[in-house]
Amino acid sequence: MTENRTINEEYASIADKLIKKEKVLRDIANSEATIIYLSSDKAKITKDKIIYAECERVADKNKWAIPADYTITVFEPNCRGFTKRQLRILLLHELMHIDIKYNDDGTESYQIRDHDYADFKLIIDRYGTEWATVQDDIIMKETFDVVMLNMPAKEGRNTDAKEAKGRSRRGKKKAECESQATEHQNKDRAKRNS
Repeated sequence: MTENRTINEEYASIADKLIKKEKVLRDIANSEATIIYLSSDKAKITKDKIIYAECERVADKNKWAIPADYTITVFEPNCRGFTKRQLRILLLHELMHIDIKYNDDGTESYQIRDHDYADFKLIIDRYGTEWATVQDDIIMKETFDVVMLNMPAKEGRNTDAKEAKGRSRRGKKKAECESQATEHQNKDRAKRNS
């Protein structure tokens, strides 16, 4: 199945408001970095993890075709059922990946910032670790079904067992992320209280 990505002005409008409002995005507001916001009609999953969106730095060799420094792509099938609030959080999360450094000569250098923890600390503190879980199980099942339908048939494939194994791994990974986030929140509280 071919993926189609299209420019999404609604996401650009939401992101522009976030950039103006959020102190954590001040570097973007004060820079000359350009961002293109895209919608993808294809679900993206890696290692049993749903990818809701991704921020990518545009390589210099591709700027002739993509006139931007960054792209933020939202994978629409994975965000089905998101509220406007969840979409804003998702775009905030992706914008936080943008890392702007300044060279000695004052020019800007663009990179991608990794997460503080399993997510960005600001996102965890404000919205918790469950902000994107509204339709997780439904989306994962639908996406799994689509992936299985597109795979060549094999003798003796046990899709129920594979699906159960995937749910088990997702549950363990989710518990690990929650535990890690809780541990960091407790450490932060302890530091503030001491």
